[in-house]
Amino acid sequence: MARTYRFATTVLSINPAEPIDWADLASSAGYFDQAHFGHEFRAFTGLTPTRYVEVRRRFLREHPGHVLDGWPLPAD
Repeated sequence: MARTYRFATTVLSINPAEPIDWADLASSAGYFDQAHFGHEFRAFTGLTPTRYVEVRRRFLREHPGHVLDGWPLPAD
């Protein structure tokens, strides 16, 4: 349960419109290191963090003003 909560909180904090400092994000979320964060991210989404943000950015470009704008998306 704690892993899910930490991951959900972290994903909600990602702003796909801004550059992302993955090491800082991982550290501030309480992950041991960036690799730990990457493994958890892939376990929850099936995607790397970078690929996930690419999917979100593509969605936002293709669906401007969508109700899900600003919410994390499930994996492709």
